[in-house]
Amino acid sequence: MRRIVLLCVLVSGAAFADDEPLRIRNLAPASGIYGEPRALGGDVLASGYELTFYTEIANNFTSDANGTTLAFFDGETTYYTYGFRQAVADKFEWGFEIPWVEQRGGYLDHTIQDFHSFFGFPNNGRREANLNQIDYYISDGNKVYVNFQDSHDGWGDIRVTGGYQLLRTPERSLAVRALVKLPTGDIDTLTGSNGTDGATWLDYTDRELLARLGMSMTAAIGVMVLGEGDLMPQQQRHVAGYGHFGISYPVTDAWTFKAQLDYHSDLVDASVRQIGGAALQGSLGAHWQITPQLFTNFALVEDLVSDSTSDVMVQIMLGAKL
Repeated sequence: MRRIVLLCVLVSGAAFADDEPLRIRNLAPASGIYGEPRALGGDVLASGYELTFYTEIANNFTSDANGTTLAFFDGETTYYTYGFRQAVADKFEWGFEIPWVEQRGGYLDHTIQDFHSFFGFPNNGRREANLNQIDYYISDGNKVYVNFQDSHDGWGDIRVTGGYQLLRTPERSLAVRALVKLPTGDIDTLTGSNGTDGATWLDYTDRELLARLGMSMTAAIGVMVLGEGDLMPQQQRHVAGYGHFGISYPVTDAWTFKAQLDYHSDLVDASVRQIGGAALQGSLGAHWQITPQLFTNFALVEDLVSDSTSDVMVQIMLGAKL
């Protein structure tokens, strides 16, 4: 009984605290075109609906050649994504994301160079290259898959999602989710893969395990099934794994600090990691609950395994639950 009372006090004392994860996925030029999920936490919407708008800027400077395969990325990929989720019947939700993708030289090169130097991270030749230029190139053997040095933009691949609540208690929640990614983008400008992908995963939230530290935990594990896209189709994998781990710490009733890891296995069996290689991203961010309905997330995402994700990604998300 004492344990139940303590848990109720913790929950009521942090009624505004948010325990959902940062909604991160790999937006590197040759990986963001596939159907990697975003962790959403173990709670599906119980009622109403949610509107979100993401601005995600992924800065890239990396290249490699191995045998007949060459990849070179110097530029910024920006996603502007409108999202919608709605509670449906008992324990179900559905939703979608519609992205607009811009491939440009961007504005963050100088800032990222200084950031890497300050923290002792390698710049890998950034200071020898021209600032804020766009140059994306992928080839394998005699086939050139991507080659552009000027700005492009267009619709990305639309993602339709669904979720079902398997467990929900004050201590923990578990949901099973699925998505289908539709081929509405274009491989020539890396706004899509030209293939239809699917994914299913388990999303888990635990509010008890780390309660003595004032924190909650999220985890996810799942599998992606990749339809045949047009980027090195002979080397593209048809199945890939996905994982997530995160913690949330409420600083005030309105502000919650977040840290997490997001992973996916190889998407393409290329000899260079830049083309769909296994990725591990580390994110630090915060959730600001502006009103009971309106919220925003801020995240800074770093590549932890080198070359298979963007050097740095910045995410700002504005959302409302109505």
